[in-house]
Amino acid sequence: MSNLWRNRDFVWLMGGQTVSEFGSAITGFALPWLLLQMSRSAMQMGFAFAVQMVPYLLASLPAGVYADRFNRKALMMFADSTRLLLVVSIPLAHALGGLTIAQLYGVLALMGVCNAVFDAAYVACLPNVVERSQLQAANAGLQAGVSASQMLGPALAGALVSWLGTSNTLWLDGGSFAFSVVTLWLIRRPFSAAHPASGQPALGDAGAVPAQPANPRPSMLRQMGEGLAYVWHHPLIRVISLFTLIGNLANAAFNAVMMYHMEYDIHLSAHWVGLVMSSFSVGTVSGSILAGLISRRLRMGTIMAVALALQVVPMFVYAVVPWAWALMAVNFLTGFAGVNWNVQSVTLRQSVIPDHLLGRASSAIRMVVWGAMPAGSAAGGVLAQMFGAPLVFVCGGLIQTGVFIAGWFTPLFRSTGREGLVVGEGTASSSIGADGGAL
Repeated sequence: MSNLWRNRDFVWLMGGQTVSEFGSAITGFALPWLLLQMSRSAMQMGFAFAVQMVPYLLASLPAGVYADRFNRKALMMFADSTRLLLVVSIPLAHALGGLTIAQLYGVLALMGVCNAVFDAAYVACLPNVVERSQLQAANAGLQAGVSASQMLGPALAGALVSWLGTSNTLWLDGGSFAFSVVTLWLIRRPFSAAHPASGQPALGDAGAVPAQPANPRPSMLRQMGEGLAYVWHHPLIRVISLFTLIGNLANAAFNAVMMYHMEYDIHLSAHWVGLVMSSFSVGTVSGSILAGLISRRLRMGTIMAVALALQVVPMFVYAVVPWAWALMAVNFLTGFAGVNWNVQSVTLRQSVIPDHLLGRASSAIRMVVWGAMPAGSAAGGVLAQMFGAPLVFVCGGLIQTGVFIAGWFTPLFRSTGREGLVVGEGTASSSIGADGGAL
């Protein structure tokens, strides 16, 4: 761990993304609150989440190919610069008296595309910034920084909305994206490894010109297909992806109506809503801090089983309990369980997937696991508008219960985290090995 923190490039990466996530956490509260003020509609809230997710999903596979073909650092800096311009367009339009719901939808859609580009490069870059043996600690550290930002962001956003106004609060997110661009520029290590035989260009420093591959580069469709095939043919990654997809269906419906429920059903103020939302990130910070310790004492399958079990409770509590302190408690539980699930699943992917496929495979996973989120958000908004938010929470809790029960009929809960895979020529095939053989 001490060697990890002496790695200046990792420190810059963690610092930049922590600040960026802090700004995004503020926007994650302020932008839906602004939309809610303008529309006063649960259905609009559900559609807003879907509007951001659909472009993300459509862009995910191409973004993964770009992350494996081109300079990942440059892609991340471009995505952050574009997100900066999109975010600050909202307070500018508000100041000029021309802000509309259509503009909010447009910003959300374009942000979804930028998020896809950034995430594809970001997930794939870490194995080149730290040693493979440090991946679990690095993921836990990054998640702790992100979670700390998300913990403070909504609580601060609730106060800033009352003080500065909702749209003006978004200036902070613009500044956080600028800081991220600077820290990425300061990182010296290349974000990609050289794989000439696979058509992956050899990349040097951020400003270097990629070498030309010796063989013609496969088409984008073929490369996207390779990423999808790689995910499908690894048994554990396939199971994890399917379970996460189903869980995300429930979580998207829940998230789409949570703020509406707190404001219009149980009449919490913006300050209390911010505190309730921040408690989720308090849970993720706690979970991130303990993730390394837990991973050394429990096998991966056990951690994932406990994480799924803990996520069953909160939605049922939201359906029947009107007290802010109780909602804060179950949000904490959700964050704690979710971060431990994420640390295990991301570490597994980064450990077994080779660098020249990591961008494509990670994007394929995100497309799969987040594919249900637009449908979940829209369905949650419609159901809440017609029958009330509590019904949405009960349905989500039943879905989470089904995922936990299904886990006992798969190899997932018996996983040790040392499983390996065998890569075939030109395609992806895999096998689970008891010794977790190296690639």
